[in-house]
Amino acid sequence: MVVFTVQSNSYTYLSKHRGCSLHTMLWVLMVCMVFSSLVRSSDVSQIVDSGRLPGDTEPRSYVLRIEPNLETENASFTGRVDITIKVKTTTSVITLNSKDLMLHEIKLKDENTGRNIRVISWSYAREQEQVMISVDGHVLGNRIYTIRILFEGILRDDGTGFFKSAYETYSDGKKWITATQFLATKARSAFPCYDEPNFKTPFNISMKVKYEEMALSNMPAYSTVYIDEKLKNDSIKYYGKKWVHFAQTPRMSTCSVAFFSGEFELFRKTGQKINVYSHLGHLYQIEYVTNEALGLLEAMENYTGIPYAMPELNLLAVPVLGLEQVDSWGLTTYREKTLFVDHKSNSKAIVSAKMAVGHAVASQWFGNLVTPTRWDFAWMNKGLATYLQYIITATVEPEWRLEHFFIIDEQRSAMDYDLNQTQPLTTPGIMPADMDYNLADTFFKQKAAAVMRMLNDWVGEETFKKAINAYLTRNQHTATKPEQLWNAFDNTLFDQTKSGLNGNSVHTVMNTWTEKIGYPVVNVQKKDKSLVLTQQRFSSGFTNSNDMTKWFIRLSYTTNKEKHFDAKSAPNVWLDPSVKETIISIDNDVEWYIFNIQSTGFYRVNYTEENWLSLIKQLNDSPKDIHVLNRAQLIDDSFSLAKAGLLNYKIPMSIANYLKKEDDIIPWFSAMKNFDYVINRMKRCRNAFVDVKAFFFNLAYDALKIINDLVTKQKSPQHPIVIGWNALSTWVCKLEEDACSYGTMAEYFRRWENDEEISAEVKDSAFCVGIRKTYYLEKLNTFLHLYNTTKSYSERGSVINALSCAGTNQLMTYLALIMENKCPIEPIDYEDFFNALSSTSNGIVAMNYFLGKYFTDLVNNVKDGQNIAKSMFSKLVSKVSMENEIENMMQMAFKSNTPVEYRNKLVSMYQNEIEYYKKWYDNGTPETIWEYINPLAKGLPLDPSDERSITTQSPIKDDSSASSSLHK
Repeated sequence: MVVFTVQSNSYTYLSKHRGCSLHTMLWVLMVCMVFSSLVRSSDVSQIVDSGRLPGDTEPRSYVLRIEPNLETENASFTGRVDITIKVKTTTSVITLNSKDLMLHEIKLKDENTGRNIRVISWSYAREQEQVMISVDGHVLGNRIYTIRILFEGILRDDGTGFFKSAYETYSDGKKWITATQFLATKARSAFPCYDEPNFKTPFNISMKVKYEEMALSNMPAYSTVYIDEKLKNDSIKYYGKKWVHFAQTPRMSTCSVAFFSGEFELFRKTGQKINVYSHLGHLYQIEYVTNEALGLLEAMENYTGIPYAMPELNLLAVPVLGLEQVDSWGLTTYREKTLFVDHKSNSKAIVSAKMAVGHAVASQWFGNLVTPTRWDFAWMNKGLATYLQYIITATVEPEWRLEHFFIIDEQRSAMDYDLNQTQPLTTPGIMPADMDYNLADTFFKQKAAAVMRMLNDWVGEETFKKAINAYLTRNQHTATKPEQLWNAFDNTLFDQTKSGLNGNSVHTVMNTWTEKIGYPVVNVQKKDKSLVLTQQRFSSGFTNSNDMTKWFIRLSYTTNKEKHFDAKSAPNVWLDPSVKETIISIDNDVEWYIFNIQSTGFYRVNYTEENWLSLIKQLNDSPKDIHVLNRAQLIDDSFSLAKAGLLNYKIPMSIANYLKKEDDIIPWFSAMKNFDYVINRMKRCRNAFVDVKAFFFNLAYDALKIINDLVTKQKSPQHPIVIGWNALSTWVCKLEEDACSYGTMAEYFRRWENDEEISAEVKDSAFCVGIRKTYYLEKLNTFLHLYNTTKSYSERGSVINALSCAGTNQLMTYLALIMENKCPIEPIDYEDFFNALSSTSNGIVAMNYFLGKYFTDLVNNVKDGQNIAKSMFSKLVSKVSMENEIENMMQMAFKSNTPVEYRNKLVSMYQNEIEYYKKWYDNGTPETIWEYINPLAKGLPLDPSDERSITTQSPIKDDSSASSSLHK
């Protein structure tokens, strides 16, 4: 425990000596915090040891005045905050959150008497990010006081807290802006406060900015006061500034606070509730969301039955942001690439932009109007906002098939990650870093959203909507726990049906999904005229697990006789965690059965070999007799079960065979993900790899011809099919480099090279072809020039995606430049760049080599190096297979000269993926896969050290008919 104490008048020295820079002052503060451990009273020790505020005082309101200063070399801000507090328990110490701030003056006034209370000193607890204010005597319980604090801080440049960012203009050069990202515990780095979500109070915010700048906050401005200030060190010149005062907010948490300053413009004043802002030169790129946003807000109001609580919702597109978007109340901030849409945007960018607005809208209700009492329960607002984002966007765009893409993008992604998860949804955050990590973790929102979708299926759509309305109505402007959400469902369900969920409360049932780690696999066995159902936690079959975790599960099912794939009316049966097995009757002549209709449940299903074979026959004979979501489910479940050692790989490989006649893209999203895993892991088996690659390539090639025909026959293809076609064609081009080199994609690239405009939908594949043909770095400059000059983030993304098609040496050259902060890819795009690299063999080799060579230096010496290395490492652990690659990863995780706490995170990833892969490899899985594809390979070595000849398939076909002729 490290504490630094400041006497109440010690600020005077620093304040008077203004030659001492803020950086120096903060440096002095940090040194003192590290090397000074002063004796404190035992009650203060208990406060800081807890990691949370003690609860003996609480805020009633804030008056916050903030002034950014971008004129100096080290951009900073000053401020004053008046916090009106109620003392709940008599105390001599008032504890607030504060991080990286220099507190200059603290005053305390008793509001009952108007008397000032002397502040003796204040102490910092660095790890807990707290400041303890010691007063003369005590502050009394059940009494109101006001704390006034003058403070100063540095504007960050990483897109978190109170930060600065810049954009370039044609005429005036670089322009600066300031903005905020306070999730989850970042408000304390902008002003001293009670930075926990259960403290909801009104805020009165004022911001001082230049004449020419606009200021935005949660509420509209009600007053602007213009002032002139002298330039520093100049007795004559003045420059104009203004104080912008905003209306008082409703009661809200500190994480919902937001403010902005900069020379931004409104695209169009609509007179409606939603406004969209950006800087000049890019206003046309926010036209699309300006036109579409209001419909989403109205859809949300209609769905919840609760009107939007704020006067307006402002959407702001900024160049740099720590998260994809920050959904503060009344002011949502986005990365530009998330929100911008123009004539060069592809279908995926258009859908993503509208979905991002949908998420902002849903978060106004879940996360702002109602907030979790603790970040342990952040999954409530994250899950509901994510799920309802799909529902309300689907309401206004019914042809986008968002209910299907939810399965691919959210549910199945969460299931993949949850296999090795060590935390349930309700995860206590001990320290601030824990809360920030949990809140930012994509897994939590994905699983929570999938669980909410499952609950919707169990209670029914109308009951779900009424329960949501009841929850919001009862708890608006407050902070809640999961019990209050489940109580709303229990009461609504009782009013509708006079019963709960199979005789249990929603609270009892849903706690098994939010408080337990992982999720189940349901095993179905046929015995005579019955099906015997059991459950267990889904985990690797390569380990001896005694995990007895069980869940409440409502299983929906159908058979070949009914083929009843309506999830709302299909037969169902409940599994109770206290019951070992559940038996249901079934006709003796049933050939096959499927559980989890339309994949509404967050569980996997395993069958006997007989049933799997019957399903395979059905898929080959008439695949459309099985619902498309269940076709995708059969692919994903079978490959995942085989990956975990719970099913012979011959089953998923046999299921995959039907895909050559699949004309719907949804099953192919499941297939591409699972094929990638097998392809990457089989690279170690160099004799078998050619056959494996050819097998998957040929399936994709045949399906691509079918989907291509569907695209070309439609005059204006809908976004879902174009998104799927683009994904599949790009996957094929990356899988086999010669596949697209001589057909239609090569022709598209030739046109683009000749300055002809080509469709945004084909640029990912066409650019990949072009980069593959480029053997020199100088030639790649054409693409890098496009990356740096295009205003279209969609086109920029196509370049990033296609760079993974470059040669290994070229990619190594680019990655090495990260060490000098000269990489041609901007840091804001590193995550996308690394994702793209992980999709090709060359990219995987290049990243592995780069990390192996520079890992320690990168982590210890490069700005944001820890996050860069961790991002690359996390992508590689599920991709590498060669012994030298695995050795590289092991050295980084176990032996690198990096901080122990950082290395421990890598060790966990290594154990979850690479050690798991070793068991997968040693279990005979590669032999099974190869022998299924090529029966003549039985008995042949996987590795080419034995030079016996083997029979292989040719992976190459003429792609001229498989590639699209869309938008010629």
